[in-house]
Amino acid sequence: MTSSVLIRALLFSLLLCGLAGAVSATSYIQLFVHPGSGTVCVDNTCNVNVGTLAGYSSSQFQDLTCGMDHTVRVYNTDGYQDYTETVYMDYNCDSVTDRIYLEPVPTESPAPETGDIQVYVSPGLGQVCRDNVECEVSTGEPADTWSVQFSDVSSGESHTITATADGYQPATVQVSVTPGTISTVNLQLVALTTGTSAGATASPLSGEVVLLAAGIAGALAVSGKRR
Repeated sequence: MTSSVLIRALLFSLLLCGLAGAVSATSYIQLFVHPGSGTVCVDNTCNVNVGTLAGYSSSQFQDLTCGMDHTVRVYNTDGYQDYTETVYMDYNCDSVTDRIYLEPVPTESPAPETGDIQVYVSPGLGQVCRDNVECEVSTGEPADTWSVQFSDVSSGESHTITATADGYQPATVQVSVTPGTISTVNLQLVALTTGTSAGATASPLSGEVVLLAAGIAGALAVSGKRR
């Protein structure tokens, strides 16, 4: 009987030790966040302003339920995007260590300050100039329409587009550019008439002026004979 009692007492002691060990065992999630200074949470438990922005943060969350997912969140880190993930802790309550690297907040690209000018010229010959500083020459046939695009043209001011070709009057137009867009210009060249040079138009004399000139010439001729 005595030995039986001793054995039972020993088994009971071992059972108590096992239970005590199970109770004292601690499960945790260890998080290292790069950079630090933000708020780190597991489920509804949070640590605020952990670590430094120039370094990293270290947070440990204990007494978590085993055999389930836990939600990890990192936010309020200046200049960096918020972060969320799910961490699973198995039924053995094995502790989890995770390293988190935050992504910087994307910077917005500045609005473009230039645009393009697309010029269509008919007929397809001659050259087109922008502000007399940038010119393109056509290699097409006179019956065709050709086009040229001037890129990265400054906005906020007016630009002069001029089309010229042999045998045609120059065509000029003013155009403004909207940043990030393409402004379209259509130019139709007009053929010169006989006796008309580019940029000038012939003006026939009126009948009265012709008669007056003839009268003056006749009077001078008569006066010369009388002498």
